[in-house]
Amino acid sequence: MATYFKTPFTVGGVEHHYIEVKVPKVDSSSGKNIICCVDVSGSMSGSPIRNVCAVLKDIYQRTKVEYPLFTYNTRADTTKTIKSVENTDLDANGGTSFSSIFTAIQNHLVNNQKSTTFIFMTDGQDTDSQDALKRAIQMLKLSISGLSKTITIIFHVIGFGEVNNNFLDQVRKFGTKEGLFRYSTQSAELQSNFNDMFEYAMSAREFTIVINGQSYTSSSNEETVGFLIDNMTIDNTRIQEIIFKSPDGESKLPLQVMQPIRPIHVVRALTLVSPDDEESVHQIRTYLNSIIPTASADLMEKLELEQIKKEIDERMMEYTKLFTQIKIGQVPEQVKLKLSALRHDATFANAQRRKKLDLRINKNVDYFRKTDISGILEGYRKNIDQEGWNKIKEQKSDWVCTYSSDDIYEMMRKTSDNIMCLGILIERNEQAITSPTKGLKLISVSNTLISYDSFIAAMTLTKNSQQQLQQQQQADDSNYGLFAGINDTYCVVGQLHEKINAVIPLYINYEHMKRIRILEGIWLGYMFTLDSYGYDKEQEIGLLKLLYDIMMLRTGTTKNKNLITEFEKVCHFIVTESIGFKSAYGEKTYENFINSIHGRQNGTYDSSIPLIIGHLIGDLKTILIPVYYEYLRRYLRQNLPTDKTNIIERLLYGDESQRVKTVASSQDTIGIDINQQDPDFVEKSFVQYFHDEMCKPIELIPETATGKDRKLITHEAEVEYIKNILKTIDNENSFGVPVVIKNMLKYCDMNENYVENIIDYDDLRKELLMILYFDHTVPTNVTKSNVLTVIDERIQGNRDNSVTFNFTSETIRIVTYKILNAKTLEGFGGLLRKYCPKRCGPVFSEVIKNLLVLPQKNETDQDANVVTNKDKLVALLTNQIGHSPLYNNEMASFCWQPLADVNISLLAEMIGEKKFKKIEKENLGKNVLHCYRIVNKSNRHGYSNYKPNMNNIYRFTGYHDRY
Repeated sequence: MATYFKTPFTVGGVEHHYIEVKVPKVDSSSGKNIICCVDVSGSMSGSPIRNVCAVLKDIYQRTKVEYPLFTYNTRADTTKTIKSVENTDLDANGGTSFSSIFTAIQNHLVNNQKSTTFIFMTDGQDTDSQDALKRAIQMLKLSISGLSKTITIIFHVIGFGEVNNNFLDQVRKFGTKEGLFRYSTQSAELQSNFNDMFEYAMSAREFTIVINGQSYTSSSNEETVGFLIDNMTIDNTRIQEIIFKSPDGESKLPLQVMQPIRPIHVVRALTLVSPDDEESVHQIRTYLNSIIPTASADLMEKLELEQIKKEIDERMMEYTKLFTQIKIGQVPEQVKLKLSALRHDATFANAQRRKKLDLRINKNVDYFRKTDISGILEGYRKNIDQEGWNKIKEQKSDWVCTYSSDDIYEMMRKTSDNIMCLGILIERNEQAITSPTKGLKLISVSNTLISYDSFIAAMTLTKNSQQQLQQQQQADDSNYGLFAGINDTYCVVGQLHEKINAVIPLYINYEHMKRIRILEGIWLGYMFTLDSYGYDKEQEIGLLKLLYDIMMLRTGTTKNKNLITEFEKVCHFIVTESIGFKSAYGEKTYENFINSIHGRQNGTYDSSIPLIIGHLIGDLKTILIPVYYEYLRRYLRQNLPTDKTNIIERLLYGDESQRVKTVASSQDTIGIDINQQDPDFVEKSFVQYFHDEMCKPIELIPETATGKDRKLITHEAEVEYIKNILKTIDNENSFGVPVVIKNMLKYCDMNENYVENIIDYDDLRKELLMILYFDHTVPTNVTKSNVLTVIDERIQGNRDNSVTFNFTSETIRIVTYKILNAKTLEGFGGLLRKYCPKRCGPVFSEVIKNLLVLPQKNETDQDANVVTNKDKLVALLTNQIGHSPLYNNEMASFCWQPLADVNISLLAEMIGEKKFKKIEKENLGKNVLHCYRIVNKSNRHGYSNYKPNMNNIYRFTGYHDRY
């Protein structure tokens, strides 16, 4: 059956009728004979031919059909298929001979008399003789004429660059039916234009209707095909049926008046209208913006309506520009080509997007079409029992749409895809498309409740009423629909006459939140891109920034607080449940941000984002200091102090004048009371050294100090000095705590000086050193446990070279004896730090060899307070003695990997298999240094087991794996 209606619009004084026929949707790509004819002349070399090959390769990979590929320059080659470009691009060189390709096409048609669609692509002018071209065209037309009664032949044309409009229009009409035309001004456009043309050739079916003896043709790959009939009166009393011709045959269909006429039908009719001048464009756009969806329309119909309207409007803007150029006499060949291509643009509307969010929109359109969102929402509504509806009914008086006067109960009963929102005023810029946290600026928040459908309808009417004024002020209406124009012009009025140009959804109740979750892509897409299909998962992050801005603009009234609370509930879901948010923000981003500077320095998000997440999940106190540190990092990296080096040394070594005094006085006081009557006096000195390396232990063997003037690291942070550094950031705030944190504390009714009150100055000192010393990123092996020693070594050289030992067999025996016989782990640790700072060397090897001795059975009466070999080995394997690291220098970032001469099975037996495996598991993923040989022999670079290359790092994978 066919239905029709007289269109409510007239363009150029012409009245129209729209006839729509429902047809079965089939896969019409099978059996299509499509031949690509590609210009491979020299002017196509480089990016143009690469782009054409890329789209042909993509078509083959998707279809797995070897469609014929005719290439031509001075001669034509008809031996290829599109599979030939799968691994190798086409070569482009030589001149252009159109006669050669037309002759090749004629020969193909004569030898293969099948219906065929040619996609003819060229980028230049014919370099062959005009007589040869004329003869080739005549022969081709003659052959097509002879075949026209039995087969269908169509030429679709793609022009690129410097081509002739009249010639390409002639080629488009070579076939038994006219083809379509696309034009590319840039090589990158060739991909989308070629793909659009190929998709159309594969899937579109052509239909014809005959009414009053006149034929009208249209194409479609959807379940409806529309025909626009102009200058014809349809008398329903006389015309009761039409002839309908389709690829499946010819039939007669009854013709009936369409009832009711929905906006989607009107906009489908309007998309078929092609304007002839600026006045026609104005008429089309004026009527376009008066079309609003009906209340009974389902979600997909509303989205389709909005998208078609947007596509028509973009097309009309292009027409306006071209008509303006023609009007003022600027009619170069390119203007003619663009205008010709634009005449065919509506045919490709479903496949083409020309703005920054094109790919995203296409992806989302495909998702929405494949997902039965309307069915899901309707299912939710049907599953609400009477008790659920009663609870919603109790909220009626609190949640009423200002525009429709529908309360929450009526709205949810009436439709399944409408949600209640709060009106806000924002300023958008095009950065909102790619950077949601930076592209929106909140201007004001209203108390106006408005349903989403009411908002879209009101915005549409506003655009329509404002458009005429804008057109009077601006002859070239090119800013319409762009972000700049929208910000200043298109707003609706709230209940207190405030401006509203965006809405945010409110939680209200659990059933309402279900709708918000399903419709999230639609309302987020519109908010950030003015397109319901413009959704991107990073917009959820931008929504958190918007929540922070709204919280900061709160008025303090009870109603305002309640509204923000409802919006917070929506954002809480996004943070805790949304897969899109977790994939865009990173599942561990928040945790990594808290843990260290390494997790913060790679982030680009606004500081308010982690604060909002912390607030929403009840973790605000934990996130405050990391946000504060990140603020300091960003500020100081952009505003590096001129005396950075002096600041670093002061933070590391303290006040030099005080340091000299301290060192001088310490020479008199530091030391060990050598009491020959105390047999443990040596170990006690090394226990003290383990706890405080400023304390000088007893010299067991001769040592030579090579750095007597070496500055010593101060172990106390200078609070007042650090405050002075922070004061340079904010002169009025001695701690430099940013406003974003202060505002958040105020909103949460917390002490505004909370950060200042809990600052750990030693921790802050290390953070500042990381920020100031390392130019870009802090290496992952630098942590707060070793940052002081790492920076000290980089400034003063290797700390271990400040003292050298003359190791002989006798001195090795003395030190080894003391280490093996240490009664405490702290003494053991102090001795290792002193004499084996690199966890290697002759003393260390001797110690390990002697530790790996199983206890004898008669040793059961050993003093329980004396540490065993097992305890010492565990300390080495875990790098831990009590709550302190055994090694606190650069070796702290490496776990101990025994050399190849160590019996791992014996080591495991001494430790205990269960405990050994537990330690091994805890060390997995940590760094280990490469061990070069079983014996201590240097490699050709001079490195050995006793002199490791600190850059030759591996990941620990197990004690049986040697590096």
